[in-house]
Amino acid sequence: MIPMHALLLLALLQAAPAGEPLRSGCSADAPQIGSVGPGDRVAVQSALAGEGPTCYKIDVIRPGQSLTGYVIGESLPAIQDFVDGRERISAESAREEARRAREAELARTRASVQAAATEPTDPLVSTQFADFAGRDVNGRPVSLASLKGRATVVTFWKPGSARSVADLEHELPLYNQFHKSGLAAVGVSMDPRPDRINEVLDDITLPWPQMPDQSGLAARYGVDPKAGKTFVLDADHRIVAAGPMGPEIDKAIRQLLATPENQ
Repeated sequence: MIPMHALLLLALLQAAPAGEPLRSGCSADAPQIGSVGPGDRVAVQSALAGEGPTCYKIDVIRPGQSLTGYVIGESLPAIQDFVDGRERISAESAREEARRAREAELARTRASVQAAATEPTDPLVSTQFADFAGRDVNGRPVSLASLKGRATVVTFWKPGSARSVADLEHELPLYNQFHKSGLAAVGVSMDPRPDRINEVLDDITLPWPQMPDQSGLAARYGVDPKAGKTFVLDADHRIVAAGPMGPEIDKAIRQLLATPENQ
């Protein structure tokens, strides 16, 4: 007869979790060389993706013993930490790459603006900019007549163009500086779909209204559908400057707002 304490020990051993199989290779039928549980000290060396669950090469470190093998899946806490860390690094790298791309595009835009500084004045200068109306991305009505700025900036931009999005960002510090002095602004997306505005400007907060061009406004003023264009209007909505955001646009805005009390 088996002693009672031996039976209890056997029952405990049978009830105890066996842990994850540690195998000699990444296939499910690879020989098992040991097991590893949540309490083991584990160092993940690498991940090997295949058609099924990801396989991880790990070191299992125990007092007086070190095993190297493969575990399939992410059930171990150390492997989950490894996966989370890789995802964080990937997300950070993507953000850094996007930042560098945007800075490069801004540099190209500035160079383009400088190259265009000697070009003839836009033929639309002194033209009266006709009133227009629509609804912004939040469904609120917006019109040129309602802005009533001493200087008004109308920026046509294309959601798929990094350059025209960069123009909007370049406009932000000017708007923040001069809005209380009479600068008004409206952005007109050349994509008629309102949802595209929110998709592109998800991480950019612009305090002036953005509306989709659903009436052919950009075509009416000969705006390049790929590059976009910015118009500076005086208090009577006559065009005083037009082109990409840059020194000439900045200068036109400052001249319109340059009254003795603001100097």
